[in-house]
Amino acid sequence: MTKFSNEFKEAIISKVLSNPGSSLRSIAAEAQVGVSTLHKWVKLSKTLQNISGLGATAIINNPPIDWSLSKKLQAIIDTAPLNDEALNYYCRQQGIYKSQLDQWKLSFLSNQDFGSKKTAEELKSLRIQNKRLERELQRKDKALAEASALLLLKKNLDRLWMENEEDQSL
Repeated sequence: MTKFSNEFKEAIISKVLSNPGSSLRSIAAEAQVGVSTLHKWVKLSKTLQNISGLGATAIINNPPIDWSLSKKLQAIIDTAPLNDEALNYYCRQQGIYKSQLDQWKLSFLSNQDFGSKKTAEELKSLRIQNKRLERELQRKDKALAEASALLLLKKNLDRLWMENEEDQSL
Protein backbone atom coordinates (compact mmCIF):
# COMPACT_ATOMS: atom_id res chain seq x y z
CA MET A 1 0.00 0.00 0.00
CA THR A 2 1.43 3.33 -1.07
CA LYS A 3 1.47 6.07 1.51
CA PHE A 4 1.13 9.54 0.08
CA SER A 5 2.60 12.61 1.74
CA ASN A 6 0.25 15.19 3.20
CA GLU A 7 1.56 17.83 0.81
CA PHE A 8 0.74 15.61 -2.14
CA LYS A 9 -2.78 14.98 -0.83
CA GLU A 10 -3.34 18.71 -0.27
CA ALA A 11 -2.11 19.56 -3.77
CA ILE A 12 -4.36 16.97 -5.43
CA ILE A 13 -7.41 18.01 -3.39
CA SER A 14 -6.87 21.68 -4.20
CA LYS A 15 -6.43 20.78 -7.88
CA VAL A 16 -9.74 18.91 -7.89
CA LEU A 17 -11.57 21.68 -6.03
CA SER A 18 -10.09 24.46 -8.17
CA ASN A 19 -10.90 22.69 -11.49
CA PRO A 20 -14.55 21.68 -11.26
CA GLY A 21 -14.64 21.10 -15.03
CA SER A 22 -12.06 18.32 -15.01
CA SER A 23 -13.02 14.79 -14.11
CA LEU A 24 -11.76 12.94 -11.07
CA ARG A 25 -10.68 10.11 -13.34
CA SER A 26 -8.35 12.32 -15.39
CA ILE A 27 -6.81 13.98 -12.33
CA ALA A 28 -6.40 10.58 -10.63
CA ALA A 29 -4.69 9.15 -13.72
CA GLU A 30 -2.42 12.17 -13.97
CA ALA A 31 -1.44 11.88 -10.29
CA GLN A 32 -1.27 8.07 -10.45
CA VAL A 33 -3.79 7.70 -7.65
CA GLY A 34 -6.82 5.46 -7.54
CA VAL A 35 -10.08 7.16 -8.43
CA SER A 36 -11.79 5.85 -5.30
CA THR A 37 -8.93 7.10 -3.15
CA LEU A 38 -9.10 10.55 -4.69
CA HIS A 39 -12.88 10.60 -4.30
CA LYS A 40 -12.49 9.68 -0.61
CA TRP A 41 -9.94 12.48 -0.06
CA VAL A 42 -12.18 15.08 -1.73
CA LYS A 43 -15.30 13.91 0.12
CA LEU A 44 -13.48 14.01 3.45
CA SER A 45 -12.15 17.47 2.70
CA LYS A 46 -15.61 18.81 1.82
CA THR A 47 -17.17 17.20 4.88
CA LEU A 48 -14.58 18.75 7.15
CA GLN A 49 -15.04 22.17 5.62
CA ASN A 50 -18.82 21.96 6.00
CA ILE A 51 -18.86 20.66 9.57
CA SER A 52 -16.19 22.64 11.29
CA GLY A 53 -14.58 25.00 8.83
CA LEU A 54 -11.35 23.00 9.06
CA GLY A 55 -9.01 22.70 6.11
CA ALA A 56 -8.57 19.63 3.99
CA THR A 57 -5.66 18.43 6.04
CA ALA A 58 -7.24 18.27 9.49
CA ILE A 59 -7.98 14.55 9.44
CA ILE A 60 -5.95 13.60 6.39
CA ASN A 61 -2.78 14.79 8.16
CA ASN A 62 -3.49 12.93 11.36
CA PRO A 63 -6.11 10.20 11.08
CA PRO A 64 -7.19 8.58 14.37
CA ILE A 65 -5.30 5.43 13.38
CA ASP A 66 -2.02 7.35 13.59
CA TRP A 67 -2.78 8.92 16.96
CA SER A 68 -0.28 8.30 19.72
CA LEU A 69 -1.35 6.58 22.92
CA SER A 70 -1.14 9.86 24.82
CA LYS A 71 -3.44 11.59 22.32
CA LYS A 72 -5.92 8.72 22.52
CA LEU A 73 -5.85 8.85 26.31
CA GLN A 74 -6.37 12.61 26.22
CA ALA A 75 -9.41 12.11 23.98
CA ILE A 76 -10.84 9.59 26.45
CA ILE A 77 -10.26 11.98 29.34
CA ASP A 78 -11.77 14.91 27.42
CA THR A 79 -14.92 12.97 26.52
CA ALA A 80 -15.55 11.33 29.89
CA PRO A 81 -17.78 14.09 31.35
CA LEU A 82 -19.60 14.90 28.07
CA ASN A 83 -23.23 14.08 27.35
CA ASP A 84 -24.22 12.41 24.08
CA GLU A 85 -24.73 15.61 22.09
CA ALA A 86 -21.43 17.14 23.22
CA LEU A 87 -19.67 13.82 22.65
CA ASN A 88 -20.99 13.64 19.09
CA TYR A 89 -19.85 17.20 18.43
CA TYR A 90 -16.38 16.43 19.86
CA CYS A 91 -16.11 13.31 17.69
CA ARG A 92 -17.05 15.28 14.57
CA GLN A 93 -14.45 17.94 15.36
CA GLN A 94 -11.72 15.36 15.91
CA GLY A 95 -12.73 13.12 13.00
CA ILE A 96 -13.30 10.08 15.18
CA TYR A 97 -16.18 7.78 15.96
CA LYS A 98 -17.70 7.08 19.35
CA SER A 99 -16.95 3.38 18.78
CA GLN A 100 -13.25 4.23 18.44
CA LEU A 101 -13.33 5.94 21.81
CA ASP A 102 -14.97 2.85 23.31
CA GLN A 103 -12.31 0.60 21.76
CA TRP A 104 -9.55 2.83 23.09
CA LYS A 105 -11.07 2.72 26.59
CA LEU A 106 -11.21 -1.08 26.46
CA SER A 107 -7.68 -1.21 25.15
CA PHE A 108 -6.37 0.93 27.99
CA LEU A 109 -8.28 -1.09 30.58
CA SER A 110 -7.10 -4.41 29.17
CA ASN A 111 -3.50 -3.20 29.05
CA GLN A 112 -3.70 -2.38 32.75
CA ASP A 113 -4.96 -5.88 33.48
CA PHE A 114 -2.10 -7.47 31.57
CA GLY A 115 0.44 -5.06 33.01
CA SER A 116 1.03 -7.27 36.03
CA LYS A 117 1.43 -10.34 33.80
CA LYS A 118 3.90 -8.48 31.61
CA THR A 119 5.80 -7.34 34.69
CA ALA A 120 5.93 -10.91 36.01
CA GLU A 121 7.28 -12.14 32.68
CA GLU A 122 9.89 -9.37 32.66
CA LEU A 123 10.86 -10.25 36.23
CA LYS A 124 11.24 -13.93 35.30
CA SER A 125 13.45 -13.08 32.31
CA LEU A 126 15.55 -10.76 34.47
CA ARG A 127 16.02 -13.52 37.06
CA ILE A 128 17.16 -15.94 34.37
CA GLN A 129 19.55 -13.35 32.99
CA ASN A 130 20.84 -12.63 36.50
CA LYS A 131 21.56 -16.35 37.13
CA ARG A 132 23.37 -16.61 33.80
CA LEU A 133 25.49 -13.58 34.59
CA GLU A 134 26.30 -14.91 38.07
CA ARG A 135 27.46 -18.24 36.59
CA GLU A 136 29.59 -16.39 34.07
CA LEU A 137 31.10 -14.27 36.86
CA GLN A 138 31.92 -17.37 38.92
CA ARG A 139 33.57 -18.97 35.89
CA LYS A 140 35.65 -15.87 35.28
CA ASP A 141 36.62 -15.66 38.97
CA LYS A 142 37.84 -19.27 38.84
CA ALA A 143 39.78 -18.57 35.65
CA LEU A 144 41.37 -15.49 37.24
CA ALA A 145 42.34 -17.46 40.37
CA GLU A 146 43.86 -20.17 38.19
CA ALA A 147 45.79 -17.61 36.14
CA SER A 148 47.14 -15.89 39.26
CA ALA A 149 48.16 -19.26 40.75
CA LEU A 150 49.98 -20.17 37.54
CA LEU A 151 51.72 -16.80 37.52
CA LEU A 152 52.79 -17.26 41.14
CA LEU A 153 54.10 -20.77 40.37
CA LYS A 154 56.03 -19.44 37.37
CA LYS A 155 57.63 -16.71 39.49
CA ASN A 156 58.61 -19.27 42.15
CA LEU A 157 59.98 -21.60 39.52
CA ASP A 158 61.98 -18.78 37.91
CA ARG A 159 63.38 -17.82 41.32
CA LEU A 160 64.36 -21.47 41.99
CA TRP A 161 66.09 -21.68 38.63
CA MET A 162 67.97 -18.47 39.36
CA GLU A 163 69.08 -19.76 42.77
CA ASN A 164 70.05 -23.09 41.23
CA GLU A 165 72.18 -21.38 38.59
CA GLU A 166 73.90 -19.19 41.20
CA ASP A 167 74.72 -22.28 43.31
CA GLN A 168 76.17 -24.08 40.32
CA SER A 169 78.25 -21.10 39.21
CA LEU A 170 80.01 -20.84 42.63
